[in-house]
Amino acid sequence: MGQNYVLCSIQNDYVIIESTDNIPAISDNGDGTITLTHQDQNITDIFAEYTIYNFYQAFPESNGELFKYYVISHGNKTLLNTLYNDVSSDIFFIDQEYPSITMSSNLINLLHNKTYKLIKYCSNIPEDGQYCEDNEQNIPDGFELKIAFNYDINDDIMYAESVGLSPCGNSFSIGLKGGHPDFNEFTNDKLQLWKSTESVSSESNFSDPCHYIEEMLYSMLDIGCLEFHVGNLIIYNGIENGQIILERETGIFSTDFMTFENHNLSINESTLRQIKLFQLEANPYLQISGLENQLISIEIFNVSGQRIVSETPFEINSINISKFKKGLYFIKLSTSNNQQSVVKFLKK
Repeated sequence: MGQNYVLCSIQNDYVIIESTDNIPAISDNGDGTITLTHQDQNITDIFAEYTIYNFYQAFPESNGELFKYYVISHGNKTLLNTLYNDVSSDIFFIDQEYPSITMSSNLINLLHNKTYKLIKYCSNIPEDGQYCEDNEQNIPDGFELKIAFNYDINDDIMYAESVGLSPCGNSFSIGLKGGHPDFNEFTNDKLQLWKSTESVSSESNFSDPCHYIEEMLYSMLDIGCLEFHVGNLIIYNGIENGQIILERETGIFSTDFMTFENHNLSINESTLRQIKLFQLEANPYLQISGLENQLISIEIFNVSGQRIVSETPFEINSINISKFKKGLYFIKLSTSNNQQSVVKFLKK
């Protein structure tokens, strides 16, 4: 069976550039990001404030208007708003600004400092006469996908991060702001993707039980490789205590729902989240602090989701990283009782 990626967390947006004089110069930073330099220093300064992953011509083989389209790959919608408001459309044309409403206190109380575990999913498809009461599915046995939420009051952003690797081998970290006010959902408990970072993204088979479930979730969060949802993400209390429901419309006149239940982190998981990875000058080995006498195994992945180091028990001065290329890596930590966490590591 064919394999495919379901998680694509980097945001890609179009920029129209009329004159080739305004195409920025591109420098590879060697860590999966680039630096954009424009002849206008003010524009260069704007780019420098954000992480940019790629910049390329969208339709290089086309003629006419499409030839002027470029794609900027980034991780923060504030970049687009700044370019929209502070740069002349004669230089960079961006077709829309991204406004957001203030996050509702109900959403903050519902999500902040809580971890939720996916338990079931369903869809309303009126044209086919199908509704959730007919097609609701529990997640398969052994399937565990948890999301930890944390609210930043200064930026009015709700951060959402997967806990450990998903059953399909994926991991993400995103920031959500209050919903776009122009959509017509009759609630203020709505969100939109705002920030995203590079993720662990692994290929999975279409026949894998996790594939369809994770594909639906990531599309609802706007980090899916297939984007089939529209409007804002709505989150509200479920019927049962301690449950939340994620709801979002699709572009084919249906609505998807995913139900999560409150799941407190165990002591071992909390301890794993305190572990720090680092390297010492003139020492070729990976260093770890915060183990607190735990026995752990580690796996190392690059930003493409490829396994660089297979699962191995960690010992001091046992993992030589001197030949690793500079850049971002994801390290999966596992305890003897199968508690897991994914930690980012920047090789310098």
